Amino acid sequence: MIYDRFERPITGVRISVTSRCNLRCIYCHKEGIEESCTEMTPEEISRIIKVCAKFGVTRVKITGGEPLLREDICEIVELSHVDGVNDVSMTTNGTLLEEYAEDIKSAGLNRINVSLDTLKPEVFSHITRGGKLEEVLNGVETAIEAGLKPVKLNMVVMEGINEKEIHDVLKNYSRDGVVLQLIELVNTDSEFFKKYFFDLDTVERSFEKSSDRVTVRKLMHGRRKYSVNGSVVEIVKPMHNTEFCAKCTRIRITPDGKFKPCLMRGDNLVDFLTVMRSGASDSKLEELFKEAVLLREPYFKVK
Repeated sequence: MIYDRFERPITGVRISVTSRCNLRCIYCHKEGIEESCTEMTPEEISRIIKVCAKFGVTRVKITGGEPLLREDICEIVELSHVDGVNDVSMTTNGTLLEEYAEDIKSAGLNRINVSLDTLKPEVFSHITRGGKLEEVLNGVETAIEAGLKPVKLNMVVMEGINEKEIHDVLKNYSRDGVVLQLIELVNTDSEFFKKYFFDLDTVERSFEKSSDRVTVRKLMHGRRKYSVNGSVVEIVKPMHNTEFCAKCTRIRITPDGKFKPCLMRGDNLVDFLTVMRSGASDSKLEELFKEAVLLREPYFKVK
């Protein structure tokens, strides 16, 4: 296992396999990647996962853009299961999930996160700039039926848009194998953030009082999981959160083949795809991985 300079182990890797997306969500930060960027092949993705796994990475999260836009997504999922990796998951906007859920499950996907910010078609269309809510709802049901477990619903909570829908979404998906994950808005646009940021502290205190059981997920930034009348809720608060940063055990990989040490920064990326395509050995790729790990530091630090 490898540790960064702040004694944080790296146990997970989040790989963006494409920057392309079929929605244009109003809060999407795209991690600073252009839509026309180069994409790694399934074999290149598998090779870099093997490098990461050599240093103790056991969890792989496949993301985009929208990963289901890759016609070879099932091959990517299958090849992500390298020695040492015991959990391969995916984050999707859900619009294509009805078509792909069974295939990606068969390819080895263990669980899935689906973006679902609202149950109102008109609000969904506004947030996604024209998306169809019915496609996502059908995708969620198909994923549940396919046996992907858990199906985690990612709800980015925004002031004046969907903050009053939290309990409606929770009630609608109060069933075994489904988790509602409430996520605070990330500040990548100060004006947008100022207008729509919704502080989840009050919501979390409410769940603390009403929950039947609280579980602390040590591998996920110390995140708390609340069980409320048969429903399961997790709350993600990345902004101005020193605990969130201090317990981060994940490194990111961009679709154009760069290690990204921190979600909030784009000025310390380490390119590995260029040298990989130039014939670099695994030893060279390992050096680049270690270089990226040494660049990691908490974005929000304890003062």
